[in-house]
Amino acid sequence: MKNIVKSVVILVFMTLLQLAIYELALKPTIATWGATQAEVSMPMAGDDNALTISSTRAIQIDAEKSEVWKWLMQLGADRGGFYSYYFIEKAMGYKTRHQDNITAEFPELVVGDLIRGSIDQDSSIIAYNFPVLQVKTAQELVLDQWGSFALTQVTSGETRLIIRTQSAPINNKWLQTAHYIGVPLHYIMERRTLLGIKARVEAGENILLSTMADKLWFTGIVFSAVFIWLLVFIGRGIQSIVIPTILSLLWLFSLLLFTPLPLYSLGLLSAVLICIIRAMKVASYRRRILLPISSII
Repeated sequence: MKNIVKSVVILVFMTLLQLAIYELALKPTIATWGATQAEVSMPMAGDDNALTISSTRAIQIDAEKSEVWKWLMQLGADRGGFYSYYFIEKAMGYKTRHQDNITAEFPELVVGDLIRGSIDQDSSIIAYNFPVLQVKTAQELVLDQWGSFALTQVTSGETRLIIRTQSAPINNKWLQTAHYIGVPLHYIMERRTLLGIKARVEAGENILLSTMADKLWFTGIVFSAVFIWLLVFIGRGIQSIVIPTILSLLWLFSLLLFTPLPLYSLGLLSAVLICIIRAMKVASYRRRILLPISSII
C-alpha cells in the first residue's frame, strides 16, 4: 500500500512538472509553430480586434501558390479530408471521405460554402462545420470557427502557408478547462494538416501516400506513456522517480516539440522498454537474493 501511495505521488509530481514546462516553454512555441516573427505580427484577412490571436502557424512548401491553393480548396470531410491523422479522426467519430490516391478534384470554394467536419455528424463527439467567410483566389481563405489561411510567394518555387486562429474570451470554468485541453490537441492535428498539405503538393497528384509513419509515431507515443506510468510502479529508488521523470519530459517533447516521426516516438519507446526490463530484473533480484538475506539477518 505504501509503494502505491508513493507511486501516485510521483505521478502527480510528473504531471505538475509537465504542465509547468508546457505552460512556460511549450505553449508559446506551439502557438507559433513554423511561423516567423514577421508572420506572427502581420495582419491577415479575418483578423478581428475583439478576439485574441491564439496561434499563427506556418510551413514552407516547395511549389507555386497556385498548386498549394488547389489543395486548400479540397478541405472538407466530404471532399479531400483535412490531411491530418485520419485514424484519430475516425476513432473520435469524424468520418471523412478517404482517398487512396490524392487528386485535387473539387471546385474552388466560395463564400457561403460549408466545409463539413464529418460526413456523419451524429457519430461525431462534437459536431462542427466551417462556413467559408472570405475567399481571395490563391491568396486568402477565411473559415468561421477555424481561422485564416494565407499564401505568400517566397520565390518562384517556394510558398509559405500560414494559418491563424483567433478565440473569444471564455468565462465559464468548464469551458476554460476544455479549451486548455483542446489547445494542444488542436495543435497536433493542425500541425499534421500543414505537413499533409505540404506532402500532397510536393508529391503531385495520383501519388499514393502511406499513413504507416503516422500510425507508428502515434503507437510509439501511446505505449511510451503507458510504460512510463508502469515504470513508476515497478521501479525502486531512482528508477521510480528520476528516470520516469526524465522519460516523461522526453515524451512531452516528442508529442509537441519534435517532428512527428516514428524515429523519435519509437526511439523513446525502446528506451522506456529497456528501463522496464532493467527494473524487472532488479525487482527479481531483490526477491530472490536480498529479501531472503535480510530475513536471515
